[in-house]
Amino acid sequence: MAQEPVHDAAGTEPASGIVPALLQELSVELGRFSSIFAQRHGLHSTDVEALGHLHLASLRGEPMTPSSLAASIDLSPPATTALLRRLEGNGHIERTPDPADGRRQLLGLHDSAREIASDFFGPLAFAIEGSLEGFTDTEVAVIVRWLRSAIDTTRSVAEDAATRSAGA
Repeated sequence: MAQEPVHDAAGTEPASGIVPALLQELSVELGRFSSIFAQRHGLHSTDVEALGHLHLASLRGEPMTPSSLAASIDLSPPATTALLRRLEGNGHIERTPDPADGRRQLLGLHDSAREIASDFFGPLAFAIEGSLEGFTDTEVAVIVRWLRSAIDTTRSVAEDAATRSAGA
């Protein structure tokens, strides 16, 4: 016997169909939260995006150069230079010579930027972690596996879209 599809709480739409809408809603709320951070600290949305990429690179132990940052947020070289000057001037980032190649600069978050971000985003991270209460470790593992898959899928589709638009 075929199993009935799982529906949303209202019983109107298969649960798998509601996932993209819920992700969009989460994305909007996270964007709103980041906008509040940007406004509070006099930052542009691109500044916050760049700082986020630097933070993620740091968590992964990956080096970030001006060119790799530009590629990750799709900025031209002049726009990247202006961005880095602004972030460095505000004390949010630091540039250091690459020990393996002194001609190359590595970008990193300044400790004060980490502290400011932690003070603001920490409560959100804590609340999101708390939202997992009531889920078993097995269920959390499934959520983590799915999130990683969704991130990889989104990255792939975004790269395809960028390639198509560059060729247009």
